[in-house]
Amino acid sequence: MEQPEQTTNYPKHIRNLLLGLFLLAAGVFLDFAQDFILPVLLGFFIAITFRPAIRALARRHVPEWLAASGFISLVLMAVLMFAYLLAGPVSSFMQNAPLYAQTFGSKLQDLQSSFSRVMRLAEKMQEAATLDGEVVVQEVIIREGPPLAYLGQITGYSMSVVATIILTLVIAAFLMASGDLFYAKLVRVLPTLQDKKTALRIVYDVEREVSAYLLIVTVINAVLGVAVALCFYALGMPTPLLWGALAFVLNFIPYVGAVTGIGIAAFMAVVSFDSIAYAALAPLSYAVLNGIENQFVSPLLLGRRLQLNSVAILLALTFWTWIWGIAGTMVAVPILVAIKVFCDHLDSLAGIGEFLSEKYPEDTPTQAEETAISVSTVKP
Repeated sequence: MEQPEQTTNYPKHIRNLLLGLFLLAAGVFLDFAQDFILPVLLGFFIAITFRPAIRALARRHVPEWLAASGFISLVLMAVLMFAYLLAGPVSSFMQNAPLYAQTFGSKLQDLQSSFSRVMRLAEKMQEAATLDGEVVVQEVIIREGPPLAYLGQITGYSMSVVATIILTLVIAAFLMASGDLFYAKLVRVLPTLQDKKTALRIVYDVEREVSAYLLIVTVINAVLGVAVALCFYALGMPTPLLWGALAFVLNFIPYVGAVTGIGIAAFMAVVSFDSIAYAALAPLSYAVLNGIENQFVSPLLLGRRLQLNSVAILLALTFWTWIWGIAGTMVAVPILVAIKVFCDHLDSLAGIGEFLSEKYPEDTPTQAEETAISVSTVKP
């Protein structure tokens, strides 16, 4: 008896292939067009952050161009203030980085007596690595510290950074001053009334959610920066204002920013203080303040609807950092918030929105789901 021939679903394979090629092309385009896309994206986020406030002022007969000019002036003053605060201390750190590294190494050497067991274990491991009576020696080449290498990069890209900031503010100003022009154009080009309603609901929800997220996170980070500055001032750390500004900026980067801030604080505390025990207070206080913010303040103010899956956040941080470097790290979470809100409004993308959300499903699990959960929890 002849077996029926199995038909291959070629359209599905072709669709998957085209989707893969599209994603690959999109990644290449994002990398290639960074200088164009990044200021447009940053300007868009700044515009939608202040857009609800501009709309509220417009209802009180304040011209939109005047409100947009005021908010852009505030953003520009904040950028200039940060540049003024960070320029001197960062330049001093770059110049003194070799001395800091030498001091840090010499102080850590004083603790070798406390780790005698670790040293003996290292000696045993070295003996175990001996092959045929000959010790395999690995050559270690010490090059100049990273700060000196980064200094050239910073000076080389300074004009590019300034141009990006200026272009971002110009784009944000025009987007804020344009009012609801783009929304009206969107309604006009869509064919059906249902499509118009869905599009407006999506854009208004994206505007509201991203604006709420960015404003609340900015306020939280500002309070955290003030708390870190006051705490470091009480501990006697040098340049406490710089530490407050650094905590404010780094806290826009989930997880990675906190670890980076604690590590830098530990390094400078060991360099600045004679006692290692007292130096541990600086990174410890930074970790405590950041833990309070992360575990209590942010969930209370942001609410569950703006909480994102930690796995999705880490994936987004990895991807955008790989594509755009530090700038991508800063915009990864706002992009993720916008994508989540967009997916929540479309049934075909509801699964992606559910994955990005941190909350557990509120629906009662079906019998099949309960069986799967019970089977997965049974120990062999």
